[in-house]
Amino acid sequence: MNKRAVNISSLVILLALLSFILEMCLYYFIPQHIVTVAVAVVISLALTHFFLETSLNYDYCFLHASFMTIASIGFCMVIYFLQPNQWIQYDYSLIALIIFNWLTPFIYCFLRDFADRGPRFDDYLFFFHGMSILFLVIYAIGIIKQFFVTPLLPPYDSLPFGAHNFIPFMATGNYLETALSQNESIHQMVVYILEMIVLAIPFGFYAKVYTRNFPFPARLAIYLGCPLAIELLQYVTGNGYGDIDDYSLTIIGTAIGIAIYHIVQAISYGLNKRNFLEDRTVTKNLIFHFEGTNTFDIR
Repeated sequence: MNKRAVNISSLVILLALLSFILEMCLYYFIPQHIVTVAVAVVISLALTHFFLETSLNYDYCFLHASFMTIASIGFCMVIYFLQPNQWIQYDYSLIALIIFNWLTPFIYCFLRDFADRGPRFDDYLFFFHGMSILFLVIYAIGIIKQFFVTPLLPPYDSLPFGAHNFIPFMATGNYLETALSQNESIHQMVVYILEMIVLAIPFGFYAKVYTRNFPFPARLAIYLGCPLAIELLQYVTGNGYGDIDDYSLTIIGTAIGIAIYHIVQAISYGLNKRNFLEDRTVTKNLIFHFEGTNTFDIR
């Protein structure tokens, strides 16, 4: 590692540390925690742009993003385990802080690589896979918490005598029909449906990313089998609901995640004539080699 790289790494850590201290102070002193999240997004965007333009390398963006994400997780856990506390309160803005400290640099670098005609910047694939692994570890912890520790439950009661529903959306439909006929709010049901779908979208996207070279039957088994395994574990352990409606909603979220992958892939081929998960340098060299071969053949 040369002297310049050491200097940039030190600068990244220093600025990330100062940013994190600022976020903690804002969260403590400003009751409107949405302000903390908004400031975190602006700072993350500015620093990611600065590191990328300064180093011409995505490695330092990953160093900054991973530091901020892990530090935010630590801060969130400390506040959570301190409750109840009269000086500082835990709320879901801390979860938003974790998400946006990861998501902001990820989206920015993704868009910069998408628009890069160079390649001007190096090591995007390292950044993508490093950020993905970091996210998947957090995502796995979140799935365990939301399905087994403090499980998401629908607003309707379980069927009597331990019976189970095997017809997709029958219980959900009955609840919605009853609530609408009695002029009751369906807000809880809508929130529950959206939560179940949104939780499965990352699984669909990354399952497609990391199994894209698998045969279709193997991919289909993963798409259908992993959500089924979670529901069966809920049923066996007694944690959560373990219902066909939950499974169906998860499959919808998985399908949306897969669709997002294909949309991004189609845009990438339309604009850049490449797979967005391919190394841009290799792609460019192959194009030049192909063009050079054609020129030689014409002569």
